[in-house]
Parts: sequence; structure tokens; C-alpha cells
Amino acid sequence: MKAKGLTLIEVLIALSVIGIAFGALLMSQVANLRASAQSRYATDTKAAAVRVLEAKSGEVLWSEIASDPRYRDDPETGRSFHFVDYYYGCPEPVRPPPEIRSGSLANLRPVDCSGTEEEGSTSVEWRIAGEGGILGEGVVTIVVTATHDRGPRVTMGRRVTCYDVYPSPTQDKPAPCPPPGGGR
Repeated sequence: MKAKGLTLIEVLIALSVIGIAFGALLMSQVANLRASAQSRYATDTKAAAVRVLEAKSGEVLWSEIASDPRYRDDPETGRSFHFVDYYYGCPEPVRPPPEIRSGSLANLRPVDCSGTEEEGSTSVEWRIAGEGGILGEGVVTIVVTATHDRGPRVTMGRRVTCYDVYPSPTQDKPAPCPPPGGGR
């Protein structure tokens, strides 16, 4: 009669096959965890870039009733458009035409044209520049670059035109758009 059971060699072979299978599963899980972490870092980086881009866009698009007459862009309503300050002030101050804030650099608010903000593990650099559009109507470009200290980097931009600020610059109220053919 033959004995039933497994020999030591059969047990060792079975254990080595199971060990190889578990090792492959472990390596797969480690790779998935790394990919998930990189994805989270990229998402955090993009979220920081979007927050700063939205904040800077809001600053450029801001308008208010100006208490100081030097900053009034619409004499009827007394509105002041911060777009004018960014357009003529960034990256370096440029004299506006006479019909915009009396053509004086003194009538522009001082604005920051670049900077860096820290958001957790992400550093966000931003810059703002005024430039002439197709017809010299005025465009402010905002560019942000967010870099996570674990590697991911995201660059985003937005162009704000004077038409985004003041919807009908070609009618009787030209502010804050530069005159056609003007620009930086």
C-alpha cells in the first residue's frame, strides 16, 4: 500500500509558486499606490493654480465706485475699473492716453504684476501683463505656474480683455478700453 500525502519537495514547489504570485500582487499594489499619490499631488497642484488664477482674475476684473476722482473711468457712474491699472501698470507702467485718467501715471493705482504664493506643499508663481489686442483694444494676460514639492507642475493662463470689463467700449463710454489703434 502506498502512503498518501505530499512530499517535502511538492510542498516547497507549491509555496514558491504562491510566494511568486503574492510578490507580483504586492508589486502591483505598490505601483498603484505610487500612481495614486502622484495623481493626488497633480490634483492638489492644479487646484492651487486654479485658486490663484481665479483670485488674480477677480482683482483684474474688479470695479468699484471710486471715492478718489483720479481713479474714475466712467464719469456718469463714478466707476473705477482696476483693469486700467493692470493694463497700463504691468509689467512696467506705461502712460495712458489723455482720455483715460487724464493720461497721467499718477492716476494709476500701484498694482503687483508678479509674485509667489505658497499653498501647502505647492508654490504658485504668477505674473500679469498688459498688451495690445488685435486692434489695440487692450488685453491683460494672467499666467500662473504651480509646482508641488513632489514633482507635478501646472501652468495655466487667462486673457482678460477690456470687453470683459466694460461690455460696450465702442459706444459713448470708451473706458476702460484704450482707443482703437492704441495699446501698449
